[in-house]
Amino acid sequence: MPEISNSIMAAINNLRGIESSGLIVGNIIGGTLMQVTLLLGVVTMFAVLHTTHKSLFRDGSMIIASIIIMYLFSLDGSVSKIEGIILIAIYMAYLIHLLRTEKVMNKVKIRKENPLLDILIIIIGLAMVIFGAKFAIENGVILARKLNILEAFIGLFIGVGTSLPELSVSIKAAIRQSHHLSLGNILGSSITNPLFAFGSGAAISGFIVSKTALLFYFPFWIIATLIALLMLFDHMNLNKKEGAVLILLYILFIYLGFVLL
Repeated sequence: MPEISNSIMAAINNLRGIESSGLIVGNIIGGTLMQVTLLLGVVTMFAVLHTTHKSLFRDGSMIIASIIIMYLFSLDGSVSKIEGIILIAIYMAYLIHLLRTEKVMNKVKIRKENPLLDILIIIIGLAMVIFGAKFAIENGVILARKLNILEAFIGLFIGVGTSLPELSVSIKAAIRQSHHLSLGNILGSSITNPLFAFGSGAAISGFIVSKTALLFYFPFWIIATLIALLMLFDHMNLNKKEGAVLILLYILFIYLGFVLL
């Protein structure tokens, strides 16, 4: 939800004449890269993550495909409204495929003492996410202009904040030995962000993609993701040593990002 809200807010800013494309490109790439490196690495400090060959091959292939599709659409320096709609359509097709191939869990009756409270919490939560997105995008643009640095680089740090929900869920799931949920949460988000979150904003206004993003952010994102997936494919789990390597990868990305400023 944070990435989707940020993308839509950036698109609205673009329509108002306030160019915010760099922020959302950095947010999507930075946030997703963080999830497959730093977040995966941190979660392995709490538990060894296990997966199955079937789910890893399916989701891993889709992650790589999502990044490549977003990259190909960006090669001309922009992603159009039509391309944004195509990204959303690909994501929806993937969800339909999941619904058709995955087993449906048995329905469990849960006693709800106060459903109105649940509805209120959902409304408040959504309102906070939307306000946070508006605050992050508008102030990110101002900060980038005052410091005279790339908006995409500011977007990378916004990605840290938008990835915190995934970190919280994955750590809790790992501690409770729900390894598939912990890993699936991160892998699923890595598919949602480049397709649905980025596509949602692009479908509204289109986005401009900088040369720095094309020459550095995208390649590093693809390489880091491949390294993480190959580690998982090696023995269908991820341990602390491998997690430490992923954390170092993210630190290297941030360091190189500063060097390129």
